[in-house]
Amino acid sequence: MSRISIRRPHKLGHAELRSRVSHLAERLSEKYGADCTWDGDVVHIDHSNVTGTVTVSKSEIVIDAKLGFFLGMFSHRVEEEITKILDEELGRKI
Repeated sequence: MSRISIRRPHKLGHAELRSRVSHLAERLSEKYGADCTWDGDVVHIDHSNVTGTVTVSKSEIVIDAKLGFFLGMFSHRVEEEITKILDEELGRKI
């Protein structure tokens, strides 16, 4: 099983960060059919080919995901896509 781990510092306020991460989760849900649910400051992602979390804190955002066999074969491409969406939602200068 492949893993993806992405850490990004940010300077956004908590409410703004949660709003942007919510939009990111919606995009992942729409594009990949994943179930995304909030639990405190953690978004849990559940899909037949990926499970993971997006954790927001005062200073950083952390994405951890375990890819199933099929997506594991394309882990580099999946990581690039998540990074692209993350950059679009949070902006490069966060």
